[in-house]
Amino acid sequence: MQQQENWQLDTHDAVRYHWRVWELTGLIQPVGMSRPLHLLRAILINVLVTLLFPLTLLAKLFFTHSLQELCENLTITITDIAANFKFINVFLVRRQLAEIRRLLHQLDRRAIGVQNPEELLALRLAVNMARNSFRIFAGIFVFGTALSCLRVTISRERTLLYPAWFGIDWQHSDAAYLCLCGYQLFGLIVQAVQDCANDSYPPAYLCILTGHMRALELRVRRIGYPAWSPRSSSNRHQRWRRAAHVELCSCIDDYINIIKLHAIIQQIISIACLAQFLCSAAVQCTVGMHFLYVTDSNDLSAMLLSMVFFVAVTLEVFIICYFGDRMRGQSEKLCDAFYACNWVDQTPQFRRNLIITLMISQQTFCIFAGGHIAVTLKTFVQVVRSTWSVFTLLLKAK
Repeated sequence: MQQQENWQLDTHDAVRYHWRVWELTGLIQPVGMSRPLHLLRAILINVLVTLLFPLTLLAKLFFTHSLQELCENLTITITDIAANFKFINVFLVRRQLAEIRRLLHQLDRRAIGVQNPEELLALRLAVNMARNSFRIFAGIFVFGTALSCLRVTISRERTLLYPAWFGIDWQHSDAAYLCLCGYQLFGLIVQAVQDCANDSYPPAYLCILTGHMRALELRVRRIGYPAWSPRSSSNRHQRWRRAAHVELCSCIDDYINIIKLHAIIQQIISIACLAQFLCSAAVQCTVGMHFLYVTDSNDLSAMLLSMVFFVAVTLEVFIICYFGDRMRGQSEKLCDAFYACNWVDQTPQFRRNLIITLMISQQTFCIFAGGHIAVTLKTFVQVVRSTWSVFTLLLKAK
């Protein structure tokens, strides 16, 4: 039974939820669906939601009558525009996503062939952790959507789920109000599903990459062990050294695939991470202004909703930075593993290949948002400090 589970290893299954969302929202053509039907559904969903939904929010900015309304509208508008920007980025890198899938299958076949319980456990833990990151983001968006619906339900006055402009008098027309609420609820659900996938796929891919680095680290550390015994025959010693060299070459091939995987992941999540950093800073400053200048004790639901956005964007940056920092630390352990293998008793050719690999592995793997900002916990601390500095500046200016 255990052997059957090992053969079913598929680390790409960690982003199964993300691919399902991208198929439903028209980014990827589902298997078995005709291309005309796929294009029709993709155009319909993205015109009604991805395009029109943020336009209604932007239009409302020109019809606000108070600073409180402006802050409330800016919070959702900034978040929605950043989400759509990340959604477009996924569309542009969809071919790279397919290439990642191919590389993961190669690395999976290698792990299945080795059949080491520690490696398989590390990969399964990575898959579970990536899925849990999706569930965390899903919980945040479900709570925010439910809170918006609750706010409309308990409001004494007729109000929409989110401040938006539609150009019709919905306050005095029941039919128009129900239609607009229905459209906003549909758009909100679609946007929440899109956001959940777009915000959680960077940490998911980083988690998968870290898992394969961990598996390769364990594999490299075992090269040359158990050590050759002087009591063994000369022929057996030669076979042992040849086997160690073959294993090193296989690990080098795995390391090259991991380098390729890291390069592609850097390419597909660089813009997404940068957009998330900018969105987080903008939303945090907007919520800070809301609390300092336009706090309304009679509208606690609006304050709570702003707090949800504040916590959500902060948590999104933390999760990305956490997995980026974790991947960086694992790359250092992988480099140390090449030093830890039993290279002393090996052939000169083994040592030459190992030295070349060590020269390559000296550069620590790191993800850079926008090509310049390191996605690490140190960066997250800097983002929090910058937000606090802006908050204290507003507090002094009040």
